[in-house]
Amino acid sequence: KYGSIYDSIISHGCIIKSAAIEKSVLSYGVKVLENARVTGTILMEGVQVGKNSIVKNAIIDKDVTIPSGMQIGIDMNADKERFTVTDSGVVVVAKKQKMKK
Repeated sequence: KYGSIYDSIISHGCIIKSAAIEKSVLSYGVKVLENARVTGTILMEGVQVGKNSIVKNAIIDKDVTIPSGMQIGIDMNADKERFTVTDSGVVVVAKKQKMKK
């Protein structure tokens, strides 16, 4: 199975396994696992996106692990309860934040 990368900047040291990346920036050491989708997002160093996750219109700070199946940037009401959301609808996840699906 193959992934896809469009209109994105991918730093060295990233691992992308059968995932879809579009209009995003991935910093050093980012891992995006199988069937994950990352769109319009900045992933800082050491971020891991779990299998089957969706991350859209977000900034994820360093050393955050997004659990498998998690959705960020899809349900703004849920995101506002867990994270910071800017007036323009960008979800910001703080450095080393622990997450539960």
